Amino acid sequence: MLATLKVDSLVLSGGKDSCYNMMQCVAAGHQIVALANLRPAENTGQTDELDSYMYQTVGHHAIDLYADALDLPLYRGFIKGTSVNTGRVYTACPEDEVEDLYQLMKLVKDKEGVEGVSVGAILSDYQRVRVEDVCRRLNLQPLAYLWHYNQEILLKEMISSNIQAIIIKVAAFGLDPDKHLGKTLSEMEPILLELSEKYGVHVCGEGGEYETFTLDCPLFKKKIVVDSAKVVMHSADAFAPEESMGTSLVSSCSCEISCTDDDIFPSSGECEPPKNIPVIWKTLKHNSLDFTNLTSEGLKLKDIILVHLYMKSMKDFSVINSVYVTEFDLCPPARVCVETLLPDGVLFCIDCLAHKYDMAADDVVHDEKLVMHVQSISHWAPASIGPYSQSIKVGDVLYCAGQIALVPCTMRLVSGGIRAEAGVSLRHVGRVLQAMSQRTALHHVITASCYVEDSEMYHDETAVCGLLAVVVVSHLPRDAAIEWHVVAVVDDPLQRKHFAMKMLSEGFQIECESVESSSASCASISVRLSMISSSTSHLDLDGPLHDLVAMFKEAVNKLSEDCSASPLSFRAFFKEDVFDAETLQKGLQEYLEKYLEEKTPALILVPVIFVGYSR
Repeated sequence: MLATLKVDSLVLSGGKDSCYNMMQCVAAGHQIVALANLRPAENTGQTDELDSYMYQTVGHHAIDLYADALDLPLYRGFIKGTSVNTGRVYTACPEDEVEDLYQLMKLVKDKEGVEGVSVGAILSDYQRVRVEDVCRRLNLQPLAYLWHYNQEILLKEMISSNIQAIIIKVAAFGLDPDKHLGKTLSEMEPILLELSEKYGVHVCGEGGEYETFTLDCPLFKKKIVVDSAKVVMHSADAFAPEESMGTSLVSSCSCEISCTDDDIFPSSGECEPPKNIPVIWKTLKHNSLDFTNLTSEGLKLKDIILVHLYMKSMKDFSVINSVYVTEFDLCPPARVCVETLLPDGVLFCIDCLAHKYDMAADDVVHDEKLVMHVQSISHWAPASIGPYSQSIKVGDVLYCAGQIALVPCTMRLVSGGIRAEAGVSLRHVGRVLQAMSQRTALHHVITASCYVEDSEMYHDETAVCGLLAVVVVSHLPRDAAIEWHVVAVVDDPLQRKHFAMKMLSEGFQIECESVESSSASCASISVRLSMISSSTSHLDLDGPLHDLVAMFKEAVNKLSEDCSASPLSFRAFFKEDVFDAETLQKGLQEYLEKYLEEKTPALILVPVIFVGYSR
């Protein structure tokens, strides 16, 4: 839950984005108490604009007027460093320009006692990651309400909110300094929309196509008036902007608005999956979660990409999490956490999926993992305040964290019951998938688990593509009614291979379904064992477990010749009041080893209240 914060606004250029994000902060109940700005170092002989990956310095000479108009103290620092650490993940580097921001924000925190930072980033992962790193080190909460906002809607909202901002820089094909410099947002809107349609120009200038300076807005106590101006030409060469990365978001604050089917299953046009990148996986010795087993295979904790945390009581979460967070700092794994019916004396169980970079002879990473760990509060999806990433991509497979229906801008649970929670949490999943890979949506899901607390709600859930398991557990984080966990593949879902089998075995029915990705890089197999009659007085599981594993083996054999995937885990949800855990463990392990031999997957038993399957 997010409390009211004293906020410092990080003003990189005095433009529309930082201004509108401040307005969003105020609307959310936060108080803007100071401004912060970095400018080029003095006596460098450079022009008004600095060549920087991180900072936009054009217009910095007028920032004093910006602070005067807001009637707020302004803290300024010099950009002494350069872009040294330019990777996807930032770690502190003494000569990097990010450390200039750290020193400035530390000063503001010491002087003003701020608790949060307003950041106007819309699409820049590079800038967001570095601001979040600074905030993490200073224990500040980043507030980036514009993150992944639909740019056409955002521009209209800025104009309708009476932000009077003018164009002070143009750098894109179709934007002419003689025509467009000094124009207001309302004057430029039709031009920008046309250029976006023709050339893919970012409507809000996120590709560096243009920069703005705010002259007036509802937060200003004074209006800035331009009495003279001159044009400085850096280059007369036009260039094509980057390809658009915009995603969908509706309304000025869509966090709690009910979802339609179009929100949850957006039209994605033609699917163009990337060329398949082979990823080699290996299952460690079954049933061994010993850390020495991990290290013996050349793996480290940082190689873990997905964690399932099953707890006996959510009351122990804070204690367990306090230890967990010490092991995962930068780029933590995605995580699923639920309370379930663990045996007496067992407080929690953890299973992990790890991935090791495969360096080729030419030192090129062929299966590099990509991590999304957004810690900023926004209207997009819930921030990852805990030690987990929203999603991790390896090859063409996306492993997502569990999602509950938190309102992104307040981090409170949405009201309206399980139907509202189901739609909002599933929308969060869709937005995370799309942010990780632009053409990816919910129909790319290959396997999903829907955790709920009430078995009466089993038939109320919205189906997703791929295999779906609806699992009834005893409790979910934040007292949520539903939690979604999905694995998706960036492929062509219409070209996936499906098959199903079923059979009877000594009073039980065994059903099997399988989905193989069109890229043949991933497959999901679901096997269900259910009693035909509930009046059975004595359950002899030996025969049914034998047949179940035999059917699983047959499903593995039916995978296409192009699919090199080996089963990594065999996750068995079972009703603890019907099946004996020890009998299941012994029987399944024996037959998995018999039929799959060296390809035996890790066996994971999860006692639950109820489980159902559908596709």
